[in-house]
Amino acid sequence: MEQMTIFYNRRTGSIKELCSGIQTMDWFGAEKEDYEQIFDCIVVESDEYVLNNFPQFEVVECALKLKQATDLSKYR
Repeated sequence: MEQMTIFYNRRTGSIKELCSGIQTMDWFGAEKEDYEQIFDCIVVESDEYVLNNFPQFEVVECALKLKQATDLSKYR
């Protein structure tokens, strides 16, 4: 199973960055200490839809969640 790491804002749950594999806050290099003040990360199963549509997702209680259901009924 391939995995990906999601970096997100601790306060808002907003996704800041995504990358393949298992990463740590070292991903941010010299800015690691600064980013640790605001951001955290979770590792989840790799998902192409999430990678391509991450603005539609947020992190809530350390879990990836869809921000809101999208009503696509008008396109049927």
